[in-house]
Amino acid sequence: MSKILLIVSVLFLALPCGAANQDDTVEAITKSIESANTREISKYLNSTVILSILNDENVYSKTQSEMILKNFFSKYPPIQVKLKHTGSSPEGMQYAICSYKTSTNTYRLFFYMKQNGGSTLINELRVEQEK
Repeated sequence: MSKILLIVSVLFLALPCGAANQDDTVEAITKSIESANTREISKYLNSTVILSILNDENVYSKTQSEMILKNFFSKYPPIQVKLKHTGSSPEGMQYAICSYKTSTNTYRLFFYMKQNGGSTLINELRVEQEK
């Protein structure tokens, strides 16, 4: 009985750390987007990433993704990025939805992440015109 209690206690204590780690990752990515810091964002990109930026969608390498994001940020520099919602799917994908405001428009920015090794990495990033 005490072994079961010990195992349950350890598992219970480990759960909040995982959630905190995910929150820290989402916060770090959001701050990097707000500062248009592609070098920092690239630390969180998987080796291949699905990018969908204003109806242009494709699968890119990490290096290509960083260059495409850098181009996007130079064309549409952020004035304000607000984290609107986070969550996870039954398949284990975490996601975040942000409002991305420029001087002329507001966009919705989504990023989907998955555990890979010991890290949470972006598998997909989407930027859409806010309706």
